Amino acid sequence: MRALHGIRRFVYREPRMAVGFHVDFVTTGAPFRGLCRDVSDAGIRAEFDDPLTVGGSGLLILRPATGVLKLRAQVAYIEKQQVGLLFLFETPWERRMTTEFIAAIGNDNGRSAIVGF
Repeated sequence: MRALHGIRRFVYREPRMAVGFHVDFVTTGAPFRGLCRDVSDAGIRAEFDDPLTVGGSGLLILRPATGVLKLRAQVAYIEKQQVGLLFLFETPWERRMTTEFIAAIGNDNGRSAIVGF
């Protein structure tokens, strides 16, 4: 039997919703500005102007047309210019409010989409 290369380990991921709105990720110093490509109840996938570091954490600011959400997040992966940020909930209430906020983005009927930077 030969070794299989390029096979990734299965990891369950929350269903994602395609979007396009601005985000900021604040660590130390100036914020990283980016464009959110998809969002779930667990985190986002975004493209940023400047490179981030896997494992880094900070304040993530989501800016869809429905409002603004600020919460802690951690860089989970970087793959082909795409950055996966995992939400770091501090309380059950914060998790619940984030889930409701994400649902409101989905109910926005695409009005939060941004054509370009």
